[in-house]
Amino acid sequence: MASLNDIKLSAQDILKKQFRSKVKGYDPDEVDAYLDEVISDYENFQQIIEDLYGQIGTLQRQLMDEKQKEKKTVETEKEDKVKTYTPTHRRTASVPNFDNEDDDNHGEISTNIAIIQRISTLERKVYNLEQHVYGVKH
Repeated sequence: MASLNDIKLSAQDILKKQFRSKVKGYDPDEVDAYLDEVISDYENFQQIIEDLYGQIGTLQRQLMDEKQKEKKTVETEKEDKVKTYTPTHRRTASVPNFDNEDDDNHGEISTNIAIIQRISTLERKVYNLEQHVYGVKH
């Protein structure tokens, strides 16, 4: 692919170019007029190139900004979706009453049961999601 380093002539190079005169040579006025058009095109091309580089820079910044916004949105959604169960009260009725256990063990058992229930729910959701994504019917 060509790059700006491959360009050999600038508008100034063309403008400053001097040709030798010969008896049967070209009309110098016609050559000058033509080179003036070439110079004008070079200047226009250079301006277009600079504008395009500016647009590329702007679009790259916008892309980076959008990627950062998307990343923050995904992180926020993950934080919103991930919730940890914290029991607000102890469920003493559903916990077996062992003779030598104190209240701390009852709380730990109910917390463990809640965690197991949460894991079970998550496993069902993952299984259902896999079924939905891969199109497998139950």
